Amino acid sequence: MAKIGEMFRLKELREENGLKRSELARALNINAGTIANYENEIREAPYEYLVLFANYFDVSIDYLLGKEPKEEIANPLSGALTSNERQLICSYRMLNNKAKERVSEYIGLWKNNN
Repeated sequence: MAKIGEMFRLKELREENGLKRSELARALNINAGTIANYENEIREAPYEYLVLFANYFDVSIDYLLGKEPKEEIANPLSGALTSNERQLICSYRMLNNKAKERVSEYIGLWKNNN
């Protein structure tokens, strides 16, 4: 289990991205109460969840845990997605395969028309 401490940046990242706990929980398929417990330092986040949070917000685990400043993250995609783009990706991931195919076709049509 990773120690949360005062520097755990989950709430900060969630709010920066305009997400409610319930939206983040739905996107990651975890309970919103669990996220609240981590944000309020009631429980410690296991490593698997730290990886989920870091991947979702496109930050390092060290940044998530407050061990490095944001500008030192060596990820070229860091900050590349807007909150709306993250929501679209999350919605897409919840679709069945047929719906995903239709979305891809629709995007293809828009790309060809531009």
